[in-house]
Amino acid sequence: MKKHLRCAVALWAVLFMAAQAYAQGTVQGTVTDEKGEPLIGATILLVGSSKGTATDFEGNYTLENVSPGTQELLASYTGFSDKKMTVNVIDGQSVTANFQLGEDVEILEEVVVIGYGTARKEDATGVVAKITNEDFNKGAIVSPENLLAGKVAGVQITPNSGAPGEGTKVRIRGGTSINASNEPLYVIDGIPIDNEGFAGGRNPLNFLNPSDIESFTVLKDASATAIYGSRGANGVIIITTKKGKSGSRPRISYEGYYTTNQIASDPQVLDAKAFRDVVTYIAPSRLESLGSANTNWFDEMLRTATGQNHSLSLTGGGENMGYRLSAGYQNLEGILQGSETERISFSANYNYSLFDNRLVINTNIRGATTKDLFDPGIGAAWDFDPTQPVLDPANTAFGGFFEYGNALAPRNPVSAFKQNENQGQAFRSIGNLELEYKFDDLVPGLSFKTNLGYDVNKGEKVEFQPSTYVNTQVSNYNGRIKIENYTRTNYLLDAYLNYKKTLGTKHRLDFVAGYSYQDFNEAYPLFEGQNLSTDAFGANRPDLAEDVFPQNTTWENRLISFFGRLNYNFDERYLFTVTVRRDGSTRFGPENRWGTFPSAAFAWRILEEDFASGLQSVFSDLKLRLGYGVTGTESIGDYRYLPKYSFSDSRAQYQIGTAADGTPIFVTTARPDPYDAGLKWEETSSYNVGLDFGFSNGRINGSLDYYYKNTQDLLFEVDIAAGTNLSDRVLTNIGELDNQGVELTLNASVLNKPGLNWDLSGNIAYNVNEVKAISNIAGAGIRTGGINGGVGNNIQIIQVGQQVNSFYVYEHQLGSDGLPLRDGIDYNDDGKTDDLDMYVDQNGDGIINEKDLRIFNAPAPDVIYGITSNFGFKGFDLSFTLRGAVGNYIYNNNASSKGFYQRVQGTGIGNNRYFLNNIHQSALVTGFNTIQLFSDYYIEDASFLRMDNITLGYTFRPKTGISSLRLYATAQNLFVLTEYSGLDPEVDNGIDSAPYPRPRGFIFGLSLGL
Repeated sequence: MKKHLRCAVALWAVLFMAAQAYAQGTVQGTVTDEKGEPLIGATILLVGSSKGTATDFEGNYTLENVSPGTQELLASYTGFSDKKMTVNVIDGQSVTANFQLGEDVEILEEVVVIGYGTARKEDATGVVAKITNEDFNKGAIVSPENLLAGKVAGVQITPNSGAPGEGTKVRIRGGTSINASNEPLYVIDGIPIDNEGFAGGRNPLNFLNPSDIESFTVLKDASATAIYGSRGANGVIIITTKKGKSGSRPRISYEGYYTTNQIASDPQVLDAKAFRDVVTYIAPSRLESLGSANTNWFDEMLRTATGQNHSLSLTGGGENMGYRLSAGYQNLEGILQGSETERISFSANYNYSLFDNRLVINTNIRGATTKDLFDPGIGAAWDFDPTQPVLDPANTAFGGFFEYGNALAPRNPVSAFKQNENQGQAFRSIGNLELEYKFDDLVPGLSFKTNLGYDVNKGEKVEFQPSTYVNTQVSNYNGRIKIENYTRTNYLLDAYLNYKKTLGTKHRLDFVAGYSYQDFNEAYPLFEGQNLSTDAFGANRPDLAEDVFPQNTTWENRLISFFGRLNYNFDERYLFTVTVRRDGSTRFGPENRWGTFPSAAFAWRILEEDFASGLQSVFSDLKLRLGYGVTGTESIGDYRYLPKYSFSDSRAQYQIGTAADGTPIFVTTARPDPYDAGLKWEETSSYNVGLDFGFSNGRINGSLDYYYKNTQDLLFEVDIAAGTNLSDRVLTNIGELDNQGVELTLNASVLNKPGLNWDLSGNIAYNVNEVKAISNIAGAGIRTGGINGGVGNNIQIIQVGQQVNSFYVYEHQLGSDGLPLRDGIDYNDDGKTDDLDMYVDQNGDGIINEKDLRIFNAPAPDVIYGITSNFGFKGFDLSFTLRGAVGNYIYNNNASSKGFYQRVQGTGIGNNRYFLNNIHQSALVTGFNTIQLFSDYYIEDASFLRMDNITLGYTFRPKTGISSLRLYATAQNLFVLTEYSGLDPEVDNGIDSAPYPRPRGFIFGLSLGL
C-alpha cells in the first residue's frame, strides 16, 4: 500500500510540475530607435530574474516561458537610454511589448580621460584621441599597444621584431629626445607604470590581456600632457580596462582563437647550387672546402607556428555595486624554432557606492605570469655554408652537429637552438584602491579622491650552454650557466581635490589640485658559472660550476609632484584650460632636482556664435583649439649625476704579487665611472593649433592640427677626452632639437541603414625633426648607429641642421646601367684601383676618406598614415586596417655586410681547411669583391603600404541562453607593398641587421556571450 502511495505522490508531483511548466506565457515585440529603425542586438531582460534575450536583425525578440502575471521588462542598447515596461502575461498566450529607445545624451556626449579626471570630448582643449574596443585591430595581439597601430594620427608603432610577444617602439609626433627614452608614458587605470624592459620577459606590457581593455586615450600635445609633467614630453597613453556596472545581470563572455603563422618573405641568400657556382667561378681553389649537402638553413630553423588564445570573463552588478572577473590563457609559437611565449592572466574589478553615492570605492587588480623561450638568433642562417650538413655524427665533441670549431667561424644555426637553453619567466601585477568622497552636503561640487596603487614586476632569465656547444669550447670554458633575476616595485599615492561649479547660466568651472608620490625600487642579482662538472642537469644545478661570477645591483628613485588644473567654460563657446605641475626627481642632483611644467589652452566653438548661423547648414561641429605647454623627460636611469665606482668581477682582477707558496695574489679593482653632476631635465616646449570639424550631423567628422616642439638641454652620451677616465663616454646635456608637423583625421559613416552599415576612417601625419644645436661637440657631429661588418663602425650621425640619426655615407658613382661601379676596376684611368674609382670625391682633395662622407636621407618617415574600414551587412562584418609610411629610409646592413665575393675566398682554420661564408644575393647584382659598408647604394627607400589585418565575421541570431555568438577569420600582415629589397620595411632605427622576420598569420576565432 505504501509503495503505491509513494508512486501516486511521485506521479502527482511530476504532473504538477509539468502543468506549471505548461502554464507559461510568451512576450514578443520589437526594439527600435526614435525614428523607427530596428536596433540589432538590443537586450531585453525580465526584471527580477536571469531570463533575457536579444533582438535579431529586424529588431524582433521573443521571450518564452515567462511566468503568468504582472512582469516588468527592461530593454537596453549601447548609446541609448534604458526603458522599462510592465506587461500582463497570460497562461499559454503571447503578449506584445514594443520598445522605442531614445539616445542617451550622457553616452553620446563622449567622455575622455584627461589625467586625474575626465571631460566631455567636446570640452577638450588639448589634442586627445580616444579609441574604444570596437575599433581595435584584430588578430593575434599579444602586446596591447598593437591594438592602436594605424588608428591615431601621428602615432607610429613599430615592432622590435617578429618574435612572439615582442615589444614595440611607440612614437607620438616623432619623439623629443635623442638618448633618453622616446616612449610615451602609459597610465593604466590611474597608475603610471614603468615601461622599461626586464630580465625574463620580452615586453613589459605583455601582462595586460588585450581582451580586458575598454579603451585607449592618447594625449598628444603639451596642453594635455603637462598634467604629467616630467614624463609627458613623449605623449601619454591612458589605458582604461573593462569594469562591472551596477544593476546589470551576470554575463559570461568567452573569446578564443587559433592561429597559424609563416614567414612572409624569403631571405635573400644563395642556395647550395648557386653557392657552388659562385665558388667555382670566384674561388675554385676553395672547392675542396665545400660539403656535399644541400642545406637550406632557413628551412631548418623556420616552421609553421601555431598558437591559441582564450579569455573568459564574468561581469555583473547589483544595487550600488559592479564587478568583473576575467582569466586568460595564451600560447604562441614563433616561426623561428626555439621561440615561444605563454601567458596566464587574471583581473578583478569591484566597485561600490555608499551613502547615496557620496562615497565610491573602486578596486582593481590584474596580473600575469609569462614564460618565454628565446631563440638564439637568425644571423647564423645568413652566414653558414649551405653545402654543409646539419649533423656530423662523428663529431661527438660538438654533440653530433657539424661545426668548424674556430672562434672566427659562424655557428651551426640548428646546433644553436637545439643545444642551448634560453628561457625566461616573469610575473607582473598592478592594482589600486580608489576612494572618492563627494562633499555635496557641505560644499556642492567638491570631492576628494585618493588612489593607492602598486606595480610589481619579477623576472628570471636562464641561459645554459652545454660543454658540447662550440662556443664553450672555442672560448675555453666547459659549459656555461647564466641566471638573471630581476625585481622592480613601483608604489603610488595620489590625493587630490576636485571642485565643479556652475555659476549662473554661462559659467562652468572644474578645478583639480593634488599631490602625487611614486617610489621605484629595482634589484638585479646575476649569477654566471663556467666549467661545469656535468651537463646532465642543465641549468638546474648552478652549484656544479667551478668558476662563478656573481653580481648584485640595486637602484631606487622617487618622484614627488604637486599639480593643478583649471577648466573654465563660458557660455559653451569659450573653453580655457590651465595646468601646472611641479616635479621633484631623485634622478637629478639637488640643484636641478625640481622642475615646473605649465600649460595653457583655449578652444572656441565657432558655431555657438550668432554670426555663424549661416555655417550651421554646412557644419555640425567647428571648434578652434590653441595650446602651449612645457613638459620634461627624466628617463635617464638612476645615479647618473653621482660619482660611482664599478667593481670588477673575478675575470678582471689585478695581480699585486705572489704569496709565499707561489700562489698569485689578486685584488678586485674599482673603476671610476664618468658622470656629470650638473645633469638637468630635458624640457620640451610645445605649440599646437587645431580645428575640429563635423558635417552632416556628425556623420563626417575629423580634426586638423599643426604642432611645433622644441626640446632644450638634450641628453646624450658623448665622447670624452682620452685619459680622463676609463670609460670613453659620459651622459650630459648637449643641445636642442625641433619637431614639427601636421596631422589630419577623417571619420565617415558612409552607410547607416537597417542591416547595412559602413564606417570609414583615415589619418595622415607629416613630421620632420631638426637638430638645432649641439654644445661642446666639434662640427663633425656625433657618430651613432652601430652596424655589422666590422668593429666600431657607425652609419648615422647627429649633426646640426640635419634630422636625427641621418645616414652618413659615401656617394657611390653609378654606371650607365644604373648600378654602382665595382671595386677593383680602374674606371678613371689613373693606373690605380682605389676608392676614387667608385666614390665621389666631395672635397676634391684626390683621396677618399671621412671628409668625403655626406648626409643622405634619414630613417624617420616624412609621412605616416592609416585607413580603417568597417562594413556590416545583416550578420556579416568585414573590416580591415591599412597602414603605411612615406619617406622612411633603411640601411640594408644584411646586404652591405654579406653581399661581396670575398666571403667565399675562405678563412683558414688549420690543416689547409677553410670555412666559407654564404653571400647575400645582392652581390650577384653589384659584383662587389670587397665589403663596401659606407656605400649609399645600401640606403634604400622603404616607403610601404601594409595590410595589417583583414577580418571577416558572422554574428548569429541570438538564441535562448546565448546573447551573442560570432565566428570570424582574420589574416594578419597579409601583404606589404614596398620597393625595399629586405625582409621588412619597418626596422627599428632604420638599420636592417638580420632581425627576427615578421610572420604572416591566419586566425580563426569565436566570441560567445551568455
